[in-house]
This record gives sequence, C-alpha cells and structure tokens, in this order.
Amino acid sequence: MVPAVGGNFGRDSLRKHGCIQGWRDSAQSDTVGGALFFFTNLNRSTIAFFAAFAFVYATQCFAQVDLAFPSKPEREVKLPGPGILKGAKLYAPAGAGPFPAIVISHTCSGLQQHAFEWAQRFLSAGYAVLVVDHLGPRGLAGNCPPANRLSVTQYAQDDVMAMKHLRTLPFVDGKRIVQVGFAYGAMAGLRLASERFRATFVENERFAAVVSFYPWCNQQSGQGHQDHQWNFYDDTTTPLLVLLGEDDDSSPRSCIEQASQNAAMGMPVEYRVFPDTTDAFDHSLWGDKPVEIQYGPRTITYRYNKQAVDESWKLILDFIKRRVDGAR
Repeated sequence: MVPAVGGNFGRDSLRKHGCIQGWRDSAQSDTVGGALFFFTNLNRSTIAFFAAFAFVYATQCFAQVDLAFPSKPEREVKLPGPGILKGAKLYAPAGAGPFPAIVISHTCSGLQQHAFEWAQRFLSAGYAVLVVDHLGPRGLAGNCPPANRLSVTQYAQDDVMAMKHLRTLPFVDGKRIVQVGFAYGAMAGLRLASERFRATFVENERFAAVVSFYPWCNQQSGQGHQDHQWNFYDDTTTPLLVLLGEDDDSSPRSCIEQASQNAAMGMPVEYRVFPDTTDAFDHSLWGDKPVEIQYGPRTITYRYNKQAVDESWKLILDFIKRRVDGAR
C-alpha cells in the first residue's frame, strides 16, 4: 500500500502505454538513446545516477500533464478519512505573508489522510502548503511496484513544478520552499537533494531543504538497476533530513549507510532511526496495532507510532530553523 519495494518496471507495460524502457531488466548494461552504459566496475552512486538517467525516456510520456495546482488557498485542512483523495490542495495562513512553504509528495498509493495531517501541522505552524496529486490527473489508481507506471524522476519533476507554482503566488516566500516526501515521494526528495540529478532532470531547480520519510534508498538485493531502487546519491548539496523506522521490513540499512557517508564528507545530511518503528509509521488510521499486507511472497508489517510522529515533527521544525531560516 505504501512502500515502493521490489518489483520490476516491465518493458512490455511501458510500450503498451507508449513509453520505452531505458534498460534491460536483468542485464548489467543499459542502452539509452543509442549510448551503452556498462555498470560493471562503477560505484553505487554512479550506477544510481545512470539508472535514473535511463528512465527519463519513460518519464517523458507523462511530462505534459496538467497537475491542476490551485492558486486560491484554503485556510483550514479538512481530514478526508479513509481512502484515496484526488486533486491537489493548497493551504495558507490568513494574511498577506510572504509565508515559507511546503510541497507534500505522496506515496505510491496516492493521497491519503496522513499527508493532510502533516499539512495541518505545517499550516498551524505558519506555512503555506501545496499537496501534490501525482496520480489523479494521470488517471492512475496507484503506482506501487511492480505495477508502477510513473517513475521517481517524474515525481521529482512534479514537485519542482509545484515549487514553481508556489513562487508565482504573492503570499509565498519563494526562497523558503521545502519538499516533504513519503515513501515514493521521499525517494523523489532524495534525488532532488542531489546536485547532479538536479542539473540533469530539473534545470538546476532547488528546494531550500528536503525531508524524506521512510524512503527506499538504494538497491540491496535481487535484479538491480531498476529506477525506483536507486535514489540516494553521493552528491547531496540541498539540506536533507531522512526519517526512518528501525523495524521497516524493507530495511533502512542502505539509507543509513549513504546518509552516514555523505554526512562524513561534510554534506548537509541528517537522519534519525526510530526504534520499534515500522515503515509508514505516520498513518494514524491504522491505529497502534500491526497491519500486515502481502506483496507477492513478502509480508510487510505497518504500525502507527505516535511517539515517532511527534518526535519527527520536533526534528523537522528544528531542521528547517537551522538549515533554512538560519541560512538566510
């Protein structure tokens, strides 16, 4: 339901929808636009970058979609309850501003209540909030692997479009816009924190900071080099906060390794691993009892953790204060 784990983005599926897959699924080499990239002997981050580069051909078939961002803000966040909501939403405090702003990027399952609970928190703290709907305008009911038709790169490009839209609004401080992503949206945030990725895919557009909740960071097993499995690169230049659950079934190990390495090299990366915490720990509608969902042969366990949510909120506010407001 929530995490983008495992799976295979099939060539036949992409061709059926008018897109061409950029690489051979199980090969060690990728062909992109007539150029051949050999992944043998390349480091993990370089492989990750080439995997994203290959997928640009698949993302182009979605590039012209109107995501219907509102311009008139709502003053109150109404929680939708269970189910998937369609349509972008814009919120802002009363007054002229300019207010710092948040772009919320949802999971592979679509817009759910937890995203609006975060919008509520940010609005109450004085932020304008634009909640992106990546799926509804494209007529997609979901985007979780192996049935994902929308790439992580396209999520990232959508988020940049959202940032550009916010900059046109007089009540938004265009220099203080932060991307906050969940699972698939968090993977997009990891990429947007990469200098090389931004130069290649989003014309060097840059958020003031990125907050990534429970992303899938880098490939750990199985057939490698699929787009959604390589997201955390070794050139983080945008302030990045990664929030993880210790009991995440998809394992936060690769996130911790890359975050630690980048931070050790002086990059603006911070992370927190919450003990006794699963993936998607901010979904309050699940309650405090474990929820098990079957993904093929795997059983994934989720559980709401209010303590981790409350601690995340404190960390986010402190992170933005130091990394965004303090950098002015």
